[in-house]
Amino acid sequence: MRKASWIVSFLILAGSASAGEVRHGLSTKFTDVTLGGLNPGMVYSVKQNQNLPYQVTNMTDKTVTVEVVVEKPRQRELRDGYEPVPDISWVRISPSVFTLKPGESTDCDVVVAIPPQDEYADRHFQAMLVTQTLEEPGLHGVSISFALASRLRFSTGLTPQVALQEHRRRILDSLMVDLEPMSLFVEEKAVPGEELVLDGFDIPSLQLVNRSREEYEIEFLLAESPQSYGVARGYEHIPDEFSVVFVNPKLKSRPRSIEDVEMRIKVPKREEFYGKSYAAVVFARILWLEIPVDLYGRVYFSTEEKP
Repeated sequence: MRKASWIVSFLILAGSASAGEVRHGLSTKFTDVTLGGLNPGMVYSVKQNQNLPYQVTNMTDKTVTVEVVVEKPRQRELRDGYEPVPDISWVRISPSVFTLKPGESTDCDVVVAIPPQDEYADRHFQAMLVTQTLEEPGLHGVSISFALASRLRFSTGLTPQVALQEHRRRILDSLMVDLEPMSLFVEEKAVPGEELVLDGFDIPSLQLVNRSREEYEIEFLLAESPQSYGVARGYEHIPDEFSVVFVNPKLKSRPRSIEDVEMRIKVPKREEFYGKSYAAVVFARILWLEIPVDLYGRVYFSTEEKP
């Protein structure tokens, strides 16, 4: 088996059955794995390549038989940029049927085998892994009593997310526009109840640098998920109670120019905001492009100690 490139985020699925039972259900603790860089004709093991087993735990108070099956996703289950796996036989689960005592867990391997045809190159596929308990009611066959589903996505080539990031990077390189510096540390302390004005003169500000021969329209806004932008230790993300105003929320960036990104930050006059250090992540969004492109910079500042 050959190693691929992996993007990993953790996904925990759990559930319960009838409300009358205190503990009844399964838990699947599986990393929501997105595989990229796979090659047609090769075989990949999630468990062996990355030590990421598909783990199933019996949370009931009785011994149960469990089955993990592969299904094609329905349209509403598909992530953007992915298509249903052409054949569910491409994905195998081992073991796929097993018995668990109360509180017991089993690690399954997820194996992906892609046929060698060229038509499967540079495509993005998705399969659903369904974990279900099985009950044996006498001799009348097998019935499903509980089921959970999670996604498995894999690409023969770059994943859609990586491909989009790479395309944006190439656009930025050609635009020759930057937001500088990437991290601005403001020495002037903010006084709760008063405005801290980053005007580029008395107090430094972020600057939009346009090195190109083109004019661009730029919109400034705060990041909605600042924790994704590597804020330095010791700094808190600014609370919603803070007022952050851009003096020019939209501006025309002239060719061969440097523009100050003027900001007014007001910290409420409340005891809990004295003597703290905060970070704001600022986006500079370049408008009217086919694919939205954002530049970002981090602004660090502290509030004065309570008198």
